[in-house]
Amino acid sequence: MIKPTTRPEDKFQKLRLKSQQIMLLAALDEHRNLRRAAVAIHTTQPAATAALQQLEERLGVQLFERHPRGMRPTAYGEAMIRYAQSALHDFDHAINEIEALAAGASGLLRIGSVMGAVPKILTEALNRFHASNPRVRLSLLVETSDLLLPALVRGELDIVLGRLPDGFYDDNLTMQPLEAEPMCVIGRLGHPVAIKENLSMTDLLHCRWVLHPDGSPMRRRIEQAFQVAGIVAIPDILETASILATTALLCNSDALSVVPAHVAEHYASYGMVAVIPVSLPIAMAKLGLITRNDRSTSPAQLAFVDVLMASLG
Repeated sequence: MIKPTTRPEDKFQKLRLKSQQIMLLAALDEHRNLRRAAVAIHTTQPAATAALQQLEERLGVQLFERHPRGMRPTAYGEAMIRYAQSALHDFDHAINEIEALAAGASGLLRIGSVMGAVPKILTEALNRFHASNPRVRLSLLVETSDLLLPALVRGELDIVLGRLPDGFYDDNLTMQPLEAEPMCVIGRLGHPVAIKENLSMTDLLHCRWVLHPDGSPMRRRIEQAFQVAGIVAIPDILETASILATTALLCNSDALSVVPAHVAEHYASYGMVAVIPVSLPIAMAKLGLITRNDRSTSPAQLAFVDVLMASLG
């Protein structure tokens, strides 16, 4: 029988980090300066220096390189910073959940979603979930996937309805594909191009466009659609991820935008926008239900996933 090289008591000795050391790692990542980091966690610079030295000695590696203009984390330091940030986020989440329980709730569920999932998929699931779980406190953040996924990794969200951006990979994330989204071009009611026949994407090139920020999955997909139509660059773009800003800008100008079909249908049903009769050659990548696989799943999260999948059923 092969004996383990690390005894259980040795493992627990390594895990005995002080809360001050955890806060110091997060502060050093933000400030990259020991004096400013010490001020941020309400301690003295000598005390912060001693705490960092003790941590490095315990781990047996150098966490930061000292430079005249500040401190730079080594690969070991970056790893410890990630875990420190995760620990702080988890502690904040625990406090929020305790407060919710003390106020009479039976749990806390933090959901992140891209805009396209909100009008149909998410709204129906949230209403059904609330009807059967009225005491679970719900928090919803609507953003682009490139912002939601880092928040999920940091522990600020429990579930994300979104897409994996190009080049984004994390072993601790699991994605369950849901459905692809068709996209629509929208503009104000009575927009001049809305009455044209046999409209093509090149007919819209002269227009001003209100699009998602550069680098977001939505923006990349839109640019691919333009490229398939033979348009290399869009000359006039205003960037925003806010649907409120988008609809306000469209209603007061001849600008156009590209949004998921469910979003277009929602705002068109209230007479706020018109769907421009032009076909886009590419649909959005499939939405996915994205969760972390490196942490336990709460009963509220399991219940919501069941409701969501049943509503798509």
